[in-house]
Amino acid sequence: MKYKHEKDMYPDVCKWLRQILESRFRDSKIEVHNLSASYLSKFISAHKIGNLPPEWITWDIKVDIVGLILRSDKTTLLTFVECKNSQLTLAHLSQTLGYSRIALPFLSFLLSPFGLSSSLSSLLQEYKRTDILEYYWKKGELPRKIIVAKWDTNSCNIDRNSIIGGSNL
Repeated sequence: MKYKHEKDMYPDVCKWLRQILESRFRDSKIEVHNLSASYLSKFISAHKIGNLPPEWITWDIKVDIVGLILRSDKTTLLTFVECKNSQLTLAHLSQTLGYSRIALPFLSFLLSPFGLSSSLSSLLQEYKRTDILEYYWKKGELPRKIIVAKWDTNSCNIDRNSIIGGSNL
């Protein structure tokens, strides 16, 4: 396996996320940061990131990778990526769901080169409980969902055939 530890995934995932965001938000400034050892609120304060909801000061969460989309209309959108170097479990999904419910990122990903555990796969695919991936609902819009996918270590990209959840990618 290419990665001995979860942190070994971060450079590849950061590069991938930057490419995704730059291609999708061409008129915006894109920043991607490994925040696995930092609280999001402290990072926002230290880097004076603006145009976020006032409750950002309460975001004492450690998201592995955070993408910032600094838009020309002066809004700031967040993107979260949680990386795991084991099969994805309901506990991993719960962690990502909690972070996403707190900060309401534009996109949220849960990635692993090992794919999903049998119980999580069964819950999402066999029992079709993709509703548990939803973290933000706005009237008149599709709900935002966590995008769960297998990370392809060879291509350093998500395996598009494994994507469950967000149709907004």
